Amino acid sequence: MFEWFVKKLCKDNRGFTLIELVVVIAILAILAFIAVPKLAGTTDKAAVSAHNANVRTLESAASMCIAEEGKPKTDITWGGTKTSGEAYKWEDYIQEWPTVPESLVGKTWLKSEDDTVGITINQNYKVIIYKNGTIEVQTGSTKTGKIINKTK
Repeated sequence: MFEWFVKKLCKDNRGFTLIELVVVIAILAILAFIAVPKLAGTTDKAAVSAHNANVRTLESAASMCIAEEGKPKTDITWGGTKTSGEAYKWEDYIQEWPTVPESLVGKTWLKSEDDTVGITINQNYKVIIYKNGTIEVQTGSTKTGKIINKTK
């Protein structure tokens, strides 16, 4: 009985049939169809999370600066270049100036689900500490340092 089974297995060694190959390809196509859209959105989500963390980091650094130095007599602008003078230097509060994630530059984002006005992200962050103690984080020349969450 065992010999008959072994002969049957060894006798037909032509490989896979066309139907078996088509079924395997169809299964792989279905898996790719499910997985690719989910993976495509993860890079945008990661870039948005990085941007939001950068904005919060810059706001925290500016808050620490105000707490230590007091409110400035004139508006202070940090742009990532070395700050001159003794006081209100960003280098005292963060080690390295953050960069805008490349995949966000030039894209338009909505601040919330209800927004119709988008935010266009530019190349660099800029922090303005106003003399009244208000802090504003901008990206480039547009006032867009707000937390973002959805593409337009």
